[in-house]
Amino acid sequence: MCASALAVIACFALPATSAVAACERADAALAGAYAGVVAKTAPRLQLNQDGSFRMREVPMPGMDVAGCWQRSGQTVVLVERAPDSENGLRRKLPPPLTEADLNEVRGDGIGTLQQAVDAGLLPPGAWWAHRLRRPGETLRLKVYEPRYGLAVGDAKALLRLADGRVVEQSAVQGADGEFEFDALPADAAVKAIGVRFPEQPDTPRWLTVDDPTKLLYLIEFDAQATGAAEGGVMTLTVQADRSLISDFPDATHFKRAP
Repeated sequence: MCASALAVIACFALPATSAVAACERADAALAGAYAGVVAKTAPRLQLNQDGSFRMREVPMPGMDVAGCWQRSGQTVVLVERAPDSENGLRRKLPPPLTEADLNEVRGDGIGTLQQAVDAGLLPPGAWWAHRLRRPGETLRLKVYEPRYGLAVGDAKALLRLADGRVVEQSAVQGADGEFEFDALPADAAVKAIGVRFPEQPDTPRWLTVDDPTKLLYLIEFDAQATGAAEGGVMTLTVQADRSLISDFPDATHFKRAP
């Protein structure tokens, strides 16, 4: 059986998300879709009136870039931000296991999903993240940075319970970003998950939880928002035809898509 949350996180792929919160409204005249004019791979840029943007088909495969944008004179500034985050945190859920998954591993002594998970034949993360915590069971939390693989470091994890109590926990020794809460009250109901990052120890970040308490929570963090890395910034120059040219070194020319 897979006992660590780090092993759990490696057992499934995480889907991409699409929206960016907390952007200020931007110049409606430049909002729209743009296509990069380059020899091979052409990045695509979408500027939205709500101030959010998304750039697809960037050089890193599968790495769309999203964030907020604003215009100042003839300059457009793109600032990368994590999509769908709350205070720099975002919860991820793997797809739940199904009978089709069980049929792939069904055999002698393996007739249920629980048996398949216990035998290490199916990823426990996809099981625990959807399974309700029962009295006395250990609640697991995995905090990780999905984009660059940055270490969490000496962070603290917090749970805010329905009765208002806050429980704080250090990481499992030798396991970066893995936390185990094994002394929770039998009737504990988690209403929010917090992380106190070493870069900002006096400012815990909270993520609201609005469903019944699970055995495992997978929490992504935005390295820029938490101070673990400097934010990505890209500037573009507005041309007379309202096309955009990115700054040095790539100088990609973005033209309005038809």
